Amino acid sequence: MKIGLNLLYLRPGIVGGTEAYATGLIYELKKRLNSESLWLFINKETKEARLFTNLDIKTIVCPIPAKLRFIRYFYEQFILPLQIKTKKIDLLHSLGYIQPIFVSCKSVVTIHDLNYMNIGEYMSPLRRNILKYFITRSARRSDHIITVSNFSKNQIVKTLNIPPNKISVTYNSIKRRPDLTLEFDILAKEYNIKKPYIFALGSLSPHKNMERLVEAFLILKKGRKFKGQLVIAGHIPKMKDNVDSLIRIMGLKNDIVTTGYVSDLHISTLYKNAEIFVFPSLYEGFGIPVLEAFYYGIPVACSNVSAIPEIAGDAAVYFNPKDSYDIANAIDYLFNNKEERFYIISKGRERLNLFTWENAADMTIKVYQNILNKMEV
Repeated sequence: MKIGLNLLYLRPGIVGGTEAYATGLIYELKKRLNSESLWLFINKETKEARLFTNLDIKTIVCPIPAKLRFIRYFYEQFILPLQIKTKKIDLLHSLGYIQPIFVSCKSVVTIHDLNYMNIGEYMSPLRRNILKYFITRSARRSDHIITVSNFSKNQIVKTLNIPPNKISVTYNSIKRRPDLTLEFDILAKEYNIKKPYIFALGSLSPHKNMERLVEAFLILKKGRKFKGQLVIAGHIPKMKDNVDSLIRIMGLKNDIVTTGYVSDLHISTLYKNAEIFVFPSLYEGFGIPVLEAFYYGIPVACSNVSAIPEIAGDAAVYFNPKDSYDIANAIDYLFNNKEERFYIISKGRERLNLFTWENAADMTIKVYQNILNKMEV
């Protein structure tokens, strides 16, 4: 069989969890399928990042940048199907929400979540409606759908009116990073970080809820004489004027460290040395950072919404992500309760066994085989 993997959506270092999904899954698929079976269809950014160059997989570089969405959509809908036909691909798996609506072979699409519906208020109306159009038609035209949590599966069934037996759930795992860390003193000096610190991963996406996390930290500092820093790795949106003013008035600029974008090596070091990992997101179809905290042995405080409780299970302290006081209470409780921290860390390590790229690859190959076997009957 010849499996085409559509990665035209992929913007390395930008798309977050869907990049971790692509790299983790493809590395395991390569171990299970021979070199003639897999064909990657990638964009300019993925080629430049050299994400898959060491895998010896046949690769077609499509001359488009993923950041120019309209060009990418046009290419994906009209040019990619011609390439699929020319290369005699038996099955096309589109890993990033959208597949060509008209394609000559069998098709699978991974719909990670329904972000256009759940966080649509943070998107432009044009982008929201385009996503709705293409995701809906991709779901209905595909032969099978893969998603990454039962939460997302239930939303796809109810919202898009898709039969449950057309959808398979394959859980994500942690992002493939070098299993290395720096000496903490090097990082501490570079970013002015002091232990103990609370750790979070930022993003320019407002639904990551960094502003309420900062508000919760101010509550801890102001009313509870909290000793420690808040360290946010990655980009964060500009805070509202009232939050910026509070930070200045309370003299806390040195207690809130924002590193900006950092390398995987720095991320690993920041995880490993943190006191608590906090995940205040308002919406997730999965939540890979929670698993990463489990991996590095850090206790987790996280949101009680969307797919996050399904992934974290009994290995986290939960809070209402829309309530800054509730976030502060969860952090305070975990920070001051050593027994609870040890319990949560041990539970997190147990839960990691449920989430492996090996399992995801095995289940994905079964989906391929079932679809292709039906074609042969």
